[in-house]
Amino acid sequence: MLDFLYVAVSWVLLRWHDLFSAIGVSTNWSWALSIVFLVATARLLLFRLFVRQVHYTRNMQRMQPKIQKLREKYKSDRAELNRQMMKLQQEEGFNPLTGCLPMFLQIPVFLGLYHVLRHLANSNALCHTVSKSDLLTLYTFSRGETCEASQAKIFGAPLAASFHDSSTFIEKFLHGDATSTRVVLVILLIISSVATLATQLLARASATTTPEGTAATIQRLMLWLIPIGVLASGLLFNFPLGVLLYWFTSNLWTLAQQAYIVRFHPPTEEPVKPVGELGKTLAPRPGQRPARSGKATAGAGSSAGAPPDDEDVVDTATAPRSSVPRPGQRPNRGSGKRPPARRPTQTKKRR
Repeated sequence: MLDFLYVAVSWVLLRWHDLFSAIGVSTNWSWALSIVFLVATARLLLFRLFVRQVHYTRNMQRMQPKIQKLREKYKSDRAELNRQMMKLQQEEGFNPLTGCLPMFLQIPVFLGLYHVLRHLANSNALCHTVSKSDLLTLYTFSRGETCEASQAKIFGAPLAASFHDSSTFIEKFLHGDATSTRVVLVILLIISSVATLATQLLARASATTTPEGTAATIQRLMLWLIPIGVLASGLLFNFPLGVLLYWFTSNLWTLAQQAYIVRFHPPTEEPVKPVGELGKTLAPRPGQRPARSGKATAGAGSSAGAPPDDEDVVDTATAPRSSVPRPGQRPNRGSGKRPPARRPTQTKKRR
């Protein structure tokens, strides 16, 4: 079902092996370096996604206060909370898939290499027979390449051996040393755990916000649980040395990438404006008269005897007329016409 994945991993592995063999690297180290450069190939292809993942993490940290406010506001309405969260993500240009994509794309490479190395270990017994089994030519390997890779060693430890393999299997079938194999496995796991811890410390130092409360407690726990999990998984599960070499290289690469991000892509924080900065922006320019309302501006301009500035001129066509008459002006009667004079009554005429 996943043969296409195993073929792809094997093809990259074999091409690197051909290159190192052509430049004169020994057989054992050419296979070990092929695994190392398989990691380099995969991680270089995912480098841009890794940078996006870092920006995703920083944006997530910046959004935490807004998310917390939404949770408090819509804590009784789950559907509305989800709608508001989606709206916030759209406004901020936030894509949750960006943070998970690099990890998801590395998992197939890890599983493919694990399957290929276990296949090489299980096929090693067929190399000592005259059998022409198809198992020796799977995944673009030739019979000679399969037998050669299954017996490749570094520091006396076969790449196809695991921590739980018996000493008899390691020495008789893989032609390695059982003690050296376990020592090399433990050293690789310890270095991988230390690299994982250092990567988390760098990521924590470059974080834009400091978690509080439960989030801070979880971060402190994960700071130690993840490296311990890396160490324990290699000892408890039946991972071949070649897979742990892949894991070791991947953790060191991640540490180097994190150092690169901290050095060349530091977090950009919005500068805090000093006190009084807003007042400076609202203050008038040097030599400019302060803007006032229409009535106050007109009074000030007429009393000062100076021509008003362009910003102080009040448009009389659009400004509302005041009901208070100017000095010396007759009061406005409403219709604008003089009221008719009353005729004297008969009593006044007789007088």
